[in-house]
Amino acid sequence: MDEQTRRRIKEHLQLENVQDRVLRAMEKGRAEATVTISRAAELFRLTENRLRDWEEYGLLSPLRPTGPKGRRLYTPGELDKLAIIRELLEAGYAPSDIPPDVDAIWQTVYVPGREPSSTEATLPCFHNKVTSIDCLSVNQRIHQARDDLFWRFYVSHVLRFTLLLICEGLSHIAACLVLPLEPIVPPSAIQRVEDLERLGECLVGLLSQSRSSHTLLTAAPTFDYASDYRFQPLAAMMEEPAAEEWQNSTFLLLDRRARQVTLSATVIDCVGRLLGPLYEDVERSRVCFGVGMRDVLNPSTDLDSVANHEDLILNGMAEMVIRLGGQTATGEPRWHFCCLLLPNYPASVLSLQQRGLVVRARSSHSPYKIGVTTVSPHDIPVDPCIRALQSGHIVYLHSLAEDTSSINLRHASQPTRSAIAVPIAGSDGMAFAVMYVAATTAHVFSESDQRILRLLGDMVGELLETYQTLLRPISRLRDLISNPGVVDPLFRDFLSENEFAVDVEKLLAKASQQGEEGVVSLIAVDIDNQSSLAHKYGDFMARELSRAIGLRIKGQLQALKEDASCRFYRMNADRYYLVLDGMSLEQARARADLLRKMLSGSYHVDTQRILHGPPTLPENMMTLHNVTVRLGVSSYLYSKLQEIIQRFYTENALVEARLLLARFLDEVLDIGKREGGNIVVSWDPEMRGFVRIPPSFL
Repeated sequence: MDEQTRRRIKEHLQLENVQDRVLRAMEKGRAEATVTISRAAELFRLTENRLRDWEEYGLLSPLRPTGPKGRRLYTPGELDKLAIIRELLEAGYAPSDIPPDVDAIWQTVYVPGREPSSTEATLPCFHNKVTSIDCLSVNQRIHQARDDLFWRFYVSHVLRFTLLLICEGLSHIAACLVLPLEPIVPPSAIQRVEDLERLGECLVGLLSQSRSSHTLLTAAPTFDYASDYRFQPLAAMMEEPAAEEWQNSTFLLLDRRARQVTLSATVIDCVGRLLGPLYEDVERSRVCFGVGMRDVLNPSTDLDSVANHEDLILNGMAEMVIRLGGQTATGEPRWHFCCLLLPNYPASVLSLQQRGLVVRARSSHSPYKIGVTTVSPHDIPVDPCIRALQSGHIVYLHSLAEDTSSINLRHASQPTRSAIAVPIAGSDGMAFAVMYVAATTAHVFSESDQRILRLLGDMVGELLETYQTLLRPISRLRDLISNPGVVDPLFRDFLSENEFAVDVEKLLAKASQQGEEGVVSLIAVDIDNQSSLAHKYGDFMARELSRAIGLRIKGQLQALKEDASCRFYRMNADRYYLVLDGMSLEQARARADLLRKMLSGSYHVDTQRILHGPPTLPENMMTLHNVTVRLGVSSYLYSKLQEIIQRFYTENALVEARLLLARFLDEVLDIGKREGGNIVVSWDPEMRGFVRIPPSFL
């Protein structure tokens, strides 16, 4: 403990309002008859784990009458010390900053006999840690921010995801969640939006029409236009009665124009589990979201769907561009206006050479309207913004004639004498937006100005990509709830390795029963040279090729089912398995060779697929020629499977047998790879070895 920190602690504890709070907390602690750890935690709105941690730090020394592992009991002196420690933590001090004798510091600064000030006595019980924030050093502020980072992230994002989940399918409707942390009145007493402020301290999450979100902590939630919202407890939205009672009292406010929303018990259960920690760790939320502009705003404007919406940050960046341009000798801005233009169609619909641009943000003096003003690559002459987008270079028009025909002069109240179009690159290095700045005098964009514009353009590019990332889950959260095992929606219709494990173990259990007779064959399919294709064209293309081959195999399943019970699985990036219960080895070999021929050839691959976006036009797809596969075949009589299971004397015999079957298929495919691919390899029980099935097998 350094002397400077000790001095600051002493100065903090000398503050009148700090002493008022500590005194009230001490009096409350002494007034209660219990000093168990659970009661001590409840008195000071802390968790028991925190008290145990502070005990490890040496800050607290509870009694343990029954021994080292016995029950913790807190004396009035320890409760006094706990009140002091909590005050310091709320002021931003870390536990490592607080000395074990902090109660001694308190005794040197406390002035006995002083009553709490009347102002302090009338304040609501709303805790925060910014009372003495200005007393903290830069290092302490950084340490405090890092401590709070995860919780601020979790609370803000879990409220946003919950609202997105609830509002999925509701277009551009505002919604709000209200979480009473320690309700003053029973939640059942809340009948109207206006009653919400009676709950007292609440966490609030708001989802705007543009799909930006806002998270805040308020002493009493109130709304300026309460009649604009429809109000109901979240638990009342269930389609069917819950299996168990809803454990929290979350309230939902929806725009009154929105249709009635009902949620399945599964969705309610997920929401309850996500919000549970917010009710369990109330003190942490107070620390992170207390008074002092600690609100968290997650902007994520859907610029593709909300045509005329003005994004505050993007418009603010346009204004900042003009501000950073400086002023003339007469005090006028050197640059007249700025606007941000984005493509009017995604890459999956039109190529870079075909896409136009539409204004999505602007400064105050811009003559162009957001969502209305556009430029086209077919204009003659081609607009500088289009040229910047397509070339990936800044286009600087240092001196413009009055009769120039381009975006520079349309609807402009003042003549534009110079302009600059700055392409904004994404993470892949390709331009995906343009920043356009115009001025009323010539030759005003120096090389230094261009550097500033590039830096501001990078900030805008990062913001736009953040928007895209935040908007990504909007249309698939319900699907996530329905199909939690499927992460890549491109392969939603394929059974996975998990289903393969379950099905094969069921089959092994069936085969192990005495008296059961039968045969099962397995066919493994692997794409030849997919790694080379991925290196050449990228993982995205390789993934699309794998899906195309999988769909082609699925098209043959009906024919396979005529001979046996058939199940089809995607195991990994380039490998598929078929389990054919009731098909003999000879039949499986014939089917495998037929699959090899059918799967070899050319494939049209969508290299620009955008999930949940419009489909790529056929003429924009890529054709891969001479694609081949290799196949491995194995077959087992039920009696052989019984023998394999009996090799393992553990309770996981079925699991071990299933792994053995899968390893055998992998070995067969590896042999096919060494043979050069485009081959069917099978185990021959008579030769007791692997054989290559000739193409003329049929």
